[in-house]
Amino acid sequence: MARSRGSLRRQAYAVILTVVAAPVVAIAFTSLVIDSSDDATRRAQRWALRGAEAAQAAVETDAGGDLALREALEGVSLRNGVRVRVIDGDGRVIADGNREPAASLRDRIGELFWGPAGPPTLRAYEETAPPLAERAEIRRAFAEGRDEACERVFGGSLLVCHVAVRTPWRGGTFVVLSQKSVRLAFLALYDVRYPVLKLTLGMLLVGFLLATWLIRRMLAPIQELREQVLSRRRAPLSGDAIPVGAPVEIAELAGAFNTLLAAIAERTRQNHAFMTDLVHELKSPVAVVLTAAEVMSGEGAPSAARAERLGRALLTSGRRLDMLVTQFLDLARAEAGLPDEERAEIDAAELVRGLVDAMRADERHAGLRFEVDAVPVKVLVISDRIEVAIRNVLDNAASFAGREGAVLIRVSAIEGGSAIEVSDTGPGIAPENLPRVFDRFFTDRPGGKGTGLGLALAKAIVEAHGGSIAVVSPPGQGATFTLRFPPVSHGLHSETIDVSPGE
Repeated sequence: MARSRGSLRRQAYAVILTVVAAPVVAIAFTSLVIDSSDDATRRAQRWALRGAEAAQAAVETDAGGDLALREALEGVSLRNGVRVRVIDGDGRVIADGNREPAASLRDRIGELFWGPAGPPTLRAYEETAPPLAERAEIRRAFAEGRDEACERVFGGSLLVCHVAVRTPWRGGTFVVLSQKSVRLAFLALYDVRYPVLKLTLGMLLVGFLLATWLIRRMLAPIQELREQVLSRRRAPLSGDAIPVGAPVEIAELAGAFNTLLAAIAERTRQNHAFMTDLVHELKSPVAVVLTAAEVMSGEGAPSAARAERLGRALLTSGRRLDMLVTQFLDLARAEAGLPDEERAEIDAAELVRGLVDAMRADERHAGLRFEVDAVPVKVLVISDRIEVAIRNVLDNAASFAGREGAVLIRVSAIEGGSAIEVSDTGPGIAPENLPRVFDRFFTDRPGGKGTGLGLALAKAIVEAHGGSIAVVSPPGQGATFTLRFPPVSHGLHSETIDVSPGE
């Protein structure tokens, strides 16, 4: 049983309102991962100051020479996430600590906006900035002893804060420059979060109204179609077809219902015709049985001759009733697809040869010649059922070929499966009768022999195996019935056998 997925109305509301509310979710998320402009500035200034103080202490200690100083500045850079340099009066860098921190969650999200190259960095800023000797912060630090400030660069996407401190060292005067950068890829979005929130709240109302209107437009044709289908529950096959003038999708659904109803109506018509045919065929033998019963139950015993005639009539009618009932049951099961019956692979050529041998021994076919051209091919079938189908086709061909005629049987592998062709040398089938050959109770055998169910049963059995049966009959050249079956495997050789009587 399929699991319910909820109301289409609720799903539509959920989708539309989720889309409208998406900006609110985005704003809430960015609030968690980025800072405001003021927070970012304070944070950068604080780290730049810490870096400057730590670097100044390392310079003033100066316990291990230039190499030890560089290592100390590298440690300050790594611990504080800053770049620190010691600069002389000519703007030359005496020592440099430059360990950029690993990319944070903010940075990785920013790459969605800035592409694979990522947002701008302090390194990129240094490449575009003037030489150190020409920078205002360095000149002010030498002149006033200290300078600190923050600025936005690259269109406001990078915040750079610095602290420059004048420091005496080795008998001279130097400046310790500490820089901290903060990437502001989301800052513009953060700054407008409240206007966006207000706009989104308003859009929620508009979205709700829009969703209501769209849902009514979408569901109204479905509800109308539902009412039209339910109105037919008492007489589903009567009345006109369901109108299909709705939107395209609903029209296709209505068309599918009409196709289903047409198929049910056709099946009902076939079942009605089936029962009508059955009743018609049973009436004659049943009438004979009733007549015999009335005679035998009348006053006085019938004569011996009459009793013998009544007995023969009862026996003939009983056999016909038994044959009709058996064939009707077989036909009904075959038209239902022969469910729950096990299929197995058999050699179609071997089956045909066995059936021909049995027909050759039948005295009714004395003088009739059978020729078999057989390629061993495997077919996946219900053995006894397919035997009935082939026997009925062979019996039909033999009855029309006549005593001096011939029946030709060919078993072959064809593209898409295998085929059994049965041809006779009889007079053929009249063109006006070809469409009726497989109808129940149709027969044009001489004297009206047969029940008219043999070919109908053969067709139903073959189709129940996924195959097909067809007939062609050129005027005056006999008839050829072709049974086709789906592929299983193909034979490797063929042989021609003449099983004419007496040989």
